[in-house]
Amino acid sequence: MRILFVGYLNSPFIKQDLDLISSDHEVHPFDLSKRATSFKQVPRYFIDTLREWRHVLNTDAVWIWFADYPAIPFILWAKLFRKPAVVNIGGFEIYPYGKDIGYGNQLSIIRGAASRWILRQADRIIVQSHAYAYLTELACPSAQVTIIPPFIDTTLCDVALPNKRGTLTAYCMRSSFTLKGVPTFLKAVMGLPYDFTVMEHGPHDDLIAELKQSKVYCQLSYTEQCNNTVIEAMACGCVPVVTDRDGLPEEVGSTGLTVPYGDVEATREAIRTAMAMDGGSCRERARQFSRDRKRKKINEVLNSL
Repeated sequence: MRILFVGYLNSPFIKQDLDLISSDHEVHPFDLSKRATSFKQVPRYFIDTLREWRHVLNTDAVWIWFADYPAIPFILWAKLFRKPAVVNIGGFEIYPYGKDIGYGNQLSIIRGAASRWILRQADRIIVQSHAYAYLTELACPSAQVTIIPPFIDTTLCDVALPNKRGTLTAYCMRSSFTLKGVPTFLKAVMGLPYDFTVMEHGPHDDLIAELKQSKVYCQLSYTEQCNNTVIEAMACGCVPVVTDRDGLPEEVGSTGLTVPYGDVEATREAIRTAMAMDGGSCRERARQFSRDRKRKKINEVLNSL
């Protein structure tokens, strides 16, 4: 099939999906990261998208990552030329309960309405967890939702590991520390006899090297649809400690520990427990999130359109 792929290609997991789809289909990418990074760029962005009409006309489907305002022109082109549109949900677009931390499009009347309109126009909506499938259906009851979890390089599950020590928390930007529960982590590890690291976004190889060294990985997020780093941590033999919110419990299953968001004492006890656990079962669970599994599910969606 010929696919027009629209997304922020500076995001590793979106670029990963582009490469995956390109392995089976003829793909033309439209990189939002070079055009739609602020509202000041909106006028020029819409002019750029007008020039994409030929690519939409000559494709079999349009695949859009994120149900936010940059998706609107491509949804309109798809409707005009009667091309099926697939929309990947990031989570921010439809999460309705983030008032405490100022998180989510649904806190804005206009932007929230735009996201819901995009969902209504999509022929298929892709989410990564059952929890977010439910939230998507709340935002748009008529949505055609398919759950496709992320994938990782599962060869990590077979790599020999060094002697492990300490804990590692979320791999995130400093602006996301509250969303990712970093303040809770820092309070929880205070006084514990373990080395610990908080990693901000940087080279992926540095992250993997740190995961291989760490015994426990903490993802203490306010909400999470599904988190690639948690899966990579499990593949590296880290025992996950995650919040009991949305997609995280689905992700770790029985191999990790869950705690309430913001509960310092519960997190401290979970870290102590996790430090005494073996990460072998975590590595086995991580194998489920393979490239071939996601590739098969994506092709099932495309073939059904």
